[in-house]
Amino acid sequence: MTRLHRLLLPALLLLTACSSGGDNTPDGGDPELADHCNSPEEALSKPECELSLEGEGQVLEAYLSTAGDEDWYSVRLPATVGPRTLVQVTAGYAVQSTAVNLSVNLLRENGTASLSKGVDKHGQGAPRPVEFIVPFGEPNARLLLLLKDEPNVINRPNFDARSPYFVRVRVLENPDLFEPNDTPPQATPLTLVPEAGKTAGKAVGYLGTKGDVDYFSFTAPAKKVVYVRLSAPELTPPPAYRLAYELVRPNGTAEAQDQVPNTSIAAELATARRVKDGGTWLVKVKAYQAATDPNTPPGDVRQAYTLDVQLMDEADPQDANGDNDLRERAAVKEFTASPQTLSFSGRMGSVPDVDWYAVDVPPTVRNGVSQPALLHYRFVPGAGGGRFAPLPGFLDRQVRVFTQVTKGATLADQRVACATDAAVCPKGYTEFAEGQGLVETYCGTGTAALCLHSSREEAPQDFATLRNFEGALPVPPSSATVRYYFLVEDASNDWADDRDYTLSVTWQEDADEATRYAGGTQEKPTSLTLAQDTTGNTFPAPPASATVMSGELSHGYGRLQPSDRLKGRGVRGPADYDAVPTDVDSYTLTIPGGQAQPQDRTWEVQWSVKNLPDGGIPPHGLALDLTFCDGDRLDGGACTPVSRGSRNSPLTLAYRGEALRAWHSASGTTTNLQPLYSKTVSGDSTVFTVLPYACSCLEPRFVRGGTLRVDVSATERESYARLNYSVRTAYTDYPKTYAVDGGTGTCPAPRQDGGTPLPDGGTTPITWTGGCQFTLQP
Repeated sequence: MTRLHRLLLPALLLLTACSSGGDNTPDGGDPELADHCNSPEEALSKPECELSLEGEGQVLEAYLSTAGDEDWYSVRLPATVGPRTLVQVTAGYAVQSTAVNLSVNLLRENGTASLSKGVDKHGQGAPRPVEFIVPFGEPNARLLLLLKDEPNVINRPNFDARSPYFVRVRVLENPDLFEPNDTPPQATPLTLVPEAGKTAGKAVGYLGTKGDVDYFSFTAPAKKVVYVRLSAPELTPPPAYRLAYELVRPNGTAEAQDQVPNTSIAAELATARRVKDGGTWLVKVKAYQAATDPNTPPGDVRQAYTLDVQLMDEADPQDANGDNDLRERAAVKEFTASPQTLSFSGRMGSVPDVDWYAVDVPPTVRNGVSQPALLHYRFVPGAGGGRFAPLPGFLDRQVRVFTQVTKGATLADQRVACATDAAVCPKGYTEFAEGQGLVETYCGTGTAALCLHSSREEAPQDFATLRNFEGALPVPPSSATVRYYFLVEDASNDWADDRDYTLSVTWQEDADEATRYAGGTQEKPTSLTLAQDTTGNTFPAPPASATVMSGELSHGYGRLQPSDRLKGRGVRGPADYDAVPTDVDSYTLTIPGGQAQPQDRTWEVQWSVKNLPDGGIPPHGLALDLTFCDGDRLDGGACTPVSRGSRNSPLTLAYRGEALRAWHSASGTTTNLQPLYSKTVSGDSTVFTVLPYACSCLEPRFVRGGTLRVDVSATERESYARLNYSVRTAYTDYPKTYAVDGGTGTCPAPRQDGGTPLPDGGTTPITWTGGCQFTLQP
């Protein structure tokens, strides 16, 4: 049912239910239809052609029963009409189908001057009501109403002798007290009165007539923030139009404009703008009309809107004292000691509001050697301020961190270095492939080549309190001061909340990283020898004599598990980016060789992470990325590295608590699954151990290769607290047994072939098959 049908009288609704547009004729054929009111003269002279205005207005039914039929009616306005009188015309077909494209024209008594016209060009669709409201304040005047078909093909008029149309005329009082204010010279001045820290005024109006617009004016000095809010309640049935507005500068151009997305919701439109041009500003309230829509929007006397206007000073100290909306005008602070925290305060107080900040990081030097350092930042929305309600719209704040690339003689050279040279601008696409487009955009546009180090995107569905707006960046060794830029803005530049926020940046040393750089410019792996567990008494835990890999993970948000990449997890949002996603500590383990066969070795692995100072569980887990050396495949005298399993996935050990299928289980096995890891709390640490069912082992080719690289990193980080870890490992005899339902199972044992005596007294060569194939499955 359309909006108009719900406005009609109960009698009209009853009539609608009885009229179907089908065959209602008696057996004798079509009835003889009376055809009156066929001219302006008949409309003005015959009583049956005059529409009554009593009560809610007379609902009249009639037919356009022949081709070219025209029906004329008259209306006499009462003597009480005045400047705010409105004439409402409603007409249409209350059936599902009719050939008539109903045209309704309201004219003056002379029959030639039209006041308003509406046409239902429904074509093959269902007919729609025609309604319009026009202002008319002449007492005792007579008006004419012409109803006819307006065909799509001019010489082929339509008619309907079976379904009647209805028509009604009403006289209303315009509830808008500010009319006429339809043009800028007629704008209603808004009186702004002082409130707490601002001046404010409001008005309640209506767009009661077809094509109605309302103008309001106010005076705003330059450098003020103007807040405009246009609101209207939800109506049932919905209003006849979508509420819209324009904020107009003193020079007549539009500063802002918006419209309600649909009529079924309450209207809530608002903006806040920093005034650059002082003078008289206008707010134009109107019904939205698309550029491709030829129909003038109708009015609706039921829809009251409220316009609020507020003027206030700029409260962001950077914007008030110089404006930091460009990188070249960034608010800059310098670190002078380590550790040290520098803080910036700002506001998103208007649209658009772009805030640039910068910190200068001096070299970290110890004993005359440049050292790596750590830069930690955090964005915290505040509770202060808020002189207006946050603007409606999607929350999409963002914080981004850059350095300027200067390698290259020209800007073009610098752009290339920024996009392609990882030593100049590190790239972290592994965890967020979409970051490549973002990085290349900042490298290739603007007045400088900017290397993106970190980006945080607001994701209310994952982080309602912005707990992902934090990061820790590695600062490589440098002999010169490096400037880091921070950009704080709303991504779509259409939102503001006028609340204080704080951006804090902390510079601190990273002693663990310094030992791994060892005075160089690149981190170096730590070399160790894999210990042998000669007894296996502590299996699956390594013995006290195990090799220990220990360190501290500081920067990045940690690597992600495959199931976590499409949603926020811990401190990372789904669209967050870090050029260095996680701190990685690398180790090269030498595997003692030996010619005794078989060469399969059981690999014992256990790692622990320190719990939080308050005794809580560790802030994140650990991942061990493995790269073996295949001693049976030599490349220029060096072994071929093996770092991926048969599924082209990284060969990684990382804790998962559920029952899984081990590498030696038959493909597709869904029974007898077991956990591959255990997790226990011991003292101040949480300990993870690879269980016997995992059958973790070293294949003969890897024993012959002699080395194993282990890259240690954090996973699913939930805090930027530094993680202290220890990985203990050793090798022992193979194969081992593991518990299964009803007994024990055994890891696949190697099988000896050959060694058969020959007639000449020799033996066939011995080969070993089967056994450990740990890398075949990730």
